[in-house]
Amino acid sequence: SLVVESGSRFGVLGPSGAGKTTFMRIVAGLDVPSSGELLFDDRVVASNGRLVVPPEDRRIGMVFQTWALYPNLTAFENIAFPLTNMRLSRGEIRRRVEEVAEILDISHVLGHYPRELSGGQQQRVALARALVKNPSLLLLDEPFSNLDARMRDSARALVKDVQGRLGVTLLIVSHDPADIFSIADSVGVLVKGRLVQVGKPEDVYNNPVSVEVASLIGEINELEGKVTDEGVVVGSLKFPFVGGYSGDRVVVGVRPEDVKLAKDVLSLDDWVLVGKGRVKVVGYQGGMFRITVMPIEGSDEIVTYVDHPLRSDEEVLIYVRKNSIKIFK
Repeated sequence: SLVVESGSRFGVLGPSGAGKTTFMRIVAGLDVPSSGELLFDDRVVASNGRLVVPPEDRRIGMVFQTWALYPNLTAFENIAFPLTNMRLSRGEIRRRVEEVAEILDISHVLGHYPRELSGGQQQRVALARALVKNPSLLLLDEPFSNLDARMRDSARALVKDVQGRLGVTLLIVSHDPADIFSIADSVGVLVKGRLVQVGKPEDVYNNPVSVEVASLIGEINELEGKVTDEGVVVGSLKFPFVGGYSGDRVVVGVRPEDVKLAKDVLSLDDWVLVGKGRVKVVGYQGGMFRITVMPIEGSDEIVTYVDHPLRSDEEVLIYVRKNSIKIFK
């Protein structure tokens, strides 16, 4: 079961085909769950394959991945469209549209058609249309996938700000961890139609329940090894570990930010030397260098990021942050 608190921001993260859009459509009332119940404020809206409350009566606003703006309507008319069947006066419709347009900083484009708007403006129009009916729940389905990297950052900040100002409950689904972790205060990881882990973003990131979850929420080094009395042995590397898997094959997970490379022995309380390796690949990535290291023995590469270049084939000592080592059976 899953409970999303009123006024919160809940994010569902999952790969393509995991069931994210189906999950969203069930909440919206566009699909019906084959079993179980869906409740809004203790009111049953769907139960065991039966639609109890139709979408139009659920007080939901939804932004689709494609934004789905009507090309023959102006921005004003697109935003006002959900109000047309509410028997509101023209003055009230204008007031509501102008109010939400001001919040989203698109008052100056209300007379423009979608083809005349930038991608960011189109997204804001779609968001305004979802908010104009004062919904109690706002659904966002992969809302930033059509924006470039720079615009995605500002769009995420905008959504979080607007949600905070209006107090609407927010449910967002995405395949991109940055979308979920930058907005949500609680996260659910969806894999093959099942929510396999739910928690605070930092808890899910630091304590993933499986290798699959760990790789979904961010880059991670996956190293196959064996548990011994000395820890987990991965080729020539030895990772400290005390647990009940003695003799078993396991996977060691270490985030790139929890790996440190050095030429000389370091004395660091929070780090442990796990072995030696040679620099295999050096790549520049916007102020940082992505370093791929091959252990002296073994076939599993280790990736980390440093602020200075290293030479290819250079021998280095590999340190790992002690409390960051994750062991998956």
